[in-house]
Amino acid sequence: MKILVCVGNGGVGKTTLAAAMGVLAAKQGAKVLVLTIDPAKRLATTLGIEGSKDICKVPGQSYKGELYASIVDHKKTFDDFVLRAAAKSEAAKKLFNNKLYQKLSTSLSGSQDFTALEKLYSAYESGEFDLIVLDTPPAKHAIDFLNAPQKLSSLFNDKVARWFRESKSNSTRGRLMNIFNAGTKQVMNILENITGSELLRQLADFFMSIEQWQEKLEERITRVHRMLVDPETKFCLITSFDQAKLVEAEYFFTELRKGGYHINSIIMNRSHPEWLNLHEALPAEAPVGSKNLFALYKEEKEFYACRERIHATFAKKHEAQTKVIRLPDINRPISDLLGLEVMAEIIRAQGDGQ
Repeated sequence: MKILVCVGNGGVGKTTLAAAMGVLAAKQGAKVLVLTIDPAKRLATTLGIEGSKDICKVPGQSYKGELYASIVDHKKTFDDFVLRAAAKSEAAKKLFNNKLYQKLSTSLSGSQDFTALEKLYSAYESGEFDLIVLDTPPAKHAIDFLNAPQKLSSLFNDKVARWFRESKSNSTRGRLMNIFNAGTKQVMNILENITGSELLRQLADFFMSIEQWQEKLEERITRVHRMLVDPETKFCLITSFDQAKLVEAEYFFTELRKGGYHINSIIMNRSHPEWLNLHEALPAEAPVGSKNLFALYKEEKEFYACRERIHATFAKKHEAQTKVIRLPDINRPISDLLGLEVMAEIIRAQGDGQ
C-alpha cells in the first residue's frame, strides 16, 4: 500500500496506533510519513513535531527505513491550496483578509476534514514517501470525514457563486431582500444596523474572490476521491470494547465497503489487560493462604473471558472480509519512541506481520 488511513471514533487510541504503525513500517525499511491531527502533547514531543507546522524527521530513530511526522495545520493547508489554485494572485491574497473566508477556512463543518485530505494528497503527489499514514480527525460519525470534500464543494456551487458575482455589492442587499419574507427583512435590517453593510459586502467580496480557484477546488476533490478508492490506499478501522463504539464501527465498516474503499484491517484496541492470559487454565482450588486473591483473579478472568466471547463474535463476522486484530490494554503510558516501538511490535505479532 501507499496510503494507510486510520479511522474510528475519538478515544480509541487512533493517534497512538497510527504513529505505532508508522514506526513498524519504518523498522521494516520504508520511508514513512505520519500525518496527525491533534496529538497529545507527549506524543507530539515523542514525534518531534510539537509546535512545528512542517514535516519533521522523528528524532532518536535508528530504523532500516525513515520516519517523518507532521501535524496538519488546517489554516495553513487551506491557504496554501488557495494560493496554488489562484496562481498566487493578488485576489487570493486579498481573500485571506476576508472575515468570511477566515471563518470558513478554520471552523466550517467539513473544512478541517478537507484540509486533512488536502495535506494527504499533497504528500502523496510529491512521491517522496513509500507510505503515508493518516490519523483522521475525531468525529461523531467517522463517515463524515469522507463526505467532507463534497460538502465543501456544495458550498461553493457555481450557481450560488455566480449569483453573487453578477450582483454589484451595492445591489446585493436588494436582491437578498426580494427573496426574503417580511419577518426576515426585519432581521436583515437589524443585522445591517449592527454591522453596517459589512455582512453583505463580505458575502459579495468573498464570492467574487473565489472565482479563480473554484474550478481548481472541484478538480482537487475529484483527484482526492480517486486517491481514496485506489487499491493502493487502505483503511484501518480502529475501535475499542464499548457497545456504542462497536455499533459505530459496524456502521462505518458497512459504509466503507459501500463506498468502494479498501479495508485492510480492523483493530480492536484495549480488549483485555496486557497481563491477563485468557488461555491459561485456572486451578480448581485456590492455593493455601490466598483464597481472597484467587477469588478476585477468577472474577477478573471470567469478566474478560465474557468480553473475549463478544470480541470473537465480532471478529468472526468480519474476518472473512478483512483481518481483525485484537490488542491488549498496555499498562504503561506510551510517552516516548521506545513505547511506540513496543506498541509496533505488539501490532506486528498480533497481525502476523501484515
